[in-house]
Amino acid sequence: MRLCKRCNRVLRSGKSIERGYGLTCWHHHLNDLEQQFLKMQLTIDDILNMDEEERTDV
Repeated sequence: MRLCKRCNRVLRSGKSIERGYGLTCWHHHLNDLEQQFLKMQLTIDDILNMDEEERTDV
């Protein structure tokens, strides 16, 4: 029996079992990943406001 990685409910469809998430939890997971990605992004203003030493690290 395969369980959802997010809510621990039983997964029924082959696609859900393959992903490890039910449909609703899969959408929540993708949204979480997108939010994580957006947090790590730098804007051009962020880069321009950095001093020279910080820019070389980017």
